[in-house]
Amino acid sequence: MADGNEVKVEGIGSFILEVPGSFNLHLQDVLYVSSLKRNLISVSRLNKLGHICEFGNSKCNIKFHNITVGLGHLQGDLYLLSLDNYSVMNVNDVTHKRKRDDQTSSKLWYCRLGHISRGRIDRLIREEILHSLDLSELDQQCVDCIKGKFTKIIKKGATRSSGLLEIIHTHICGPFPIKSVDVFDSFITFTDDFSHYGYIYPIRDRFESLDQFKIFMAEVENQHNVTIKLVRSDRGGEYYGRHGPFGQVSGPFAKYLEENGIKAQHSMPGEP
Repeated sequence: MADGNEVKVEGIGSFILEVPGSFNLHLQDVLYVSSLKRNLISVSRLNKLGHICEFGNSKCNIKFHNITVGLGHLQGDLYLLSLDNYSVMNVNDVTHKRKRDDQTSSKLWYCRLGHISRGRIDRLIREEILHSLDLSELDQQCVDCIKGKFTKIIKKGATRSSGLLEIIHTHICGPFPIKSVDVFDSFITFTDDFSHYGYIYPIRDRFESLDQFKIFMAEVENQHNVTIKLVRSDRGGEYYGRHGPFGQVSGPFAKYLEENGIKAQHSMPGEP
């Protein structure tokens, strides 16, 4: 409400107001709120439905296709609409729609539960773990699920590792608009190509990548008694350095790999 308080909506539907002159004012998405003492009509909603509201001389003239379909007179701070047959909206006459709140929105629970299948949501409802939900929202295809199932075509001749630490994939994600309690807004990942085991380190700046790689390298090489042979990354400045007129100008990360006999492979910038 205008004062910031919330009131209960008991129904949503369409309603027809009979106005003088044998015209009917068709209202859509009307909210039935029994606690309100007045029936209110939103001018902005009328405009969206194609009506024109003209104000002047303490009157509100409502037109539709240049035909006057309603006239309101200013009383206090509100315009009182003249009706042929004044009637109070009855919740029984309303075409009900489920309120899409935290309890009945299947789309919201679908996202909360990690995009699970419709069958699993049905089972949760049958087992009374979830309330009864409006499953019609799940009839539309989920764009995020479609994108997530896309597979990237592997280039011909791409090599795969045959043992631990032969190939390490690394990538930086961030910065995010919301920072953690420790003021981290990004993270860097290191994933072993053979085992697919990954490490995640939070960072505050992209150029902390070398410091985190040294920590990762010291741990995994000590634990497995093998050395990292190759590191794959995108061609971002924190990994590659920069490209000058005569080729690569290595940054700290690239120089460290070279000094330790670790090969570097780079994809195009932005490629994971």
